[in-house]
Amino acid sequence: MSKPLDGWPERIDLIIPGDPVSKGRPRVYHGHGITPAKTKRAENRVYSEFRSRFPDFKPYPGPVIILLNFWLATRQGRDWDNLAKLTTDALNGVAWVDDRQIIQANVNKHQPDQWVLGKRGVRRRKAGDPITSRGIPYTPHTSLTIWFDQEYQPKPTETK
Repeated sequence: MSKPLDGWPERIDLIIPGDPVSKGRPRVYHGHGITPAKTKRAENRVYSEFRSRFPDFKPYPGPVIILLNFWLATRQGRDWDNLAKLTTDALNGVAWVDDRQIIQANVNKHQPDQWVLGKRGVRRRKAGDPITSRGIPYTPHTSLTIWFDQEYQPKPTETK
């Protein structure tokens, strides 16, 4: 990976607290697509967290690489691509100009353990049990790392 353009950091890290939300499908009424309210609220939460942490950040115009970790509160089925889509769409015009600039993405979905250690040995996880992944407790959140890259530009060679 090369260095970012002048004026931008090499990378930034962001934590978005709360249970990650999948991008909802728009509903079509009379030929117009309506984004679900839950999706709008979740995108606004991602946007607000970014803006509060990086208030003067200008959208990066070059290629970006992202790492997304979704730490879920439940094992309910959520597709990783819809989780990522909500986050990347929410940062259009904020972290980058457009999510088409993402040249590489690593997306990880962490679900609570199905089995926990109880008083009499291993048992199924129940409501009220601490949320753990591989036995390690966590709080539901999304962690995002963005690396700002620069297109390769060959340097002119010296002529004699």
